[in-house]
Amino acid sequence: MWTRETRVGNARQGRLTSLSNRFKHMFKRGRMKKPETQGTRERILDAAGSIFAMRGFRAATVRQISEAAGVNVALLHYYFKDKAGLYQAVLEDLTDCGLRDFPPDMGVRPGDGPEARLRGFVRGLLFRLLSDRSWGGYEGKARLIIKEISDPTPYMDQVVERFARPQKEVLQGIVSEILAPHLDPLRLRACCLSVVAQCLHYAYAKPVIDRLLPGVGSRDEDIALLAAHITEFSLGGMARIREQAARQTGGGRS
Repeated sequence: MWTRETRVGNARQGRLTSLSNRFKHMFKRGRMKKPETQGTRERILDAAGSIFAMRGFRAATVRQISEAAGVNVALLHYYFKDKAGLYQAVLEDLTDCGLRDFPPDMGVRPGDGPEARLRGFVRGLLFRLLSDRSWGGYEGKARLIIKEISDPTPYMDQVVERFARPQKEVLQGIVSEILAPHLDPLRLRACCLSVVAQCLHYAYAKPVIDRLLPGVGSRDEDIALLAAHITEFSLGGMARIREQAARQTGGGRS
């Protein structure tokens, strides 16, 4: 037997579905003009990204998002069907925009070697995570990515396949060239994880860093300085690993 809460929930969902269907029907019949798709959709995505970043996928509600976007719930359902569809669209938009604005080859010129490409990779990742011009830093939509990593939703696979795995392939190729010819798979994996972990630390630990080290901000020059440090630190460690491997094998690149 259904509980009262179940009946109320089903009735509410039924009303929303009916309203959404009527909304679509009115568009088809020409009784209503279709809203400016690009502007409205982007406004919903922007509001949803902020709400999801602040509250997380599970706690955020469609009504909160529709109110923040200045649209009614039926219009949100028209574009994205439900909260899950909206969340997936937000993840796609965030990752696509981040890679477009700050690609993994940021500042790299054709013909540059692996060391320069590592600098570009680190710069791109840090700017995506920390810059106000990208995901908005910890106080912005970058927090959504951080939440997804630390408390995965069923849509984590989407983030991995659209964003993390392609980045992993790029970084692995760069580090392989730096460590060559001494390619120990375990060392290769550890070096790649170390590079990414250093970048993620500044996003995860931003509230603590702000209190311990005031002034480490999200200005472009601050991010560029951090990127240079992480790159040089990582290159120094990899050079040491390469030297040790060369001594163990009795020669090779040093």
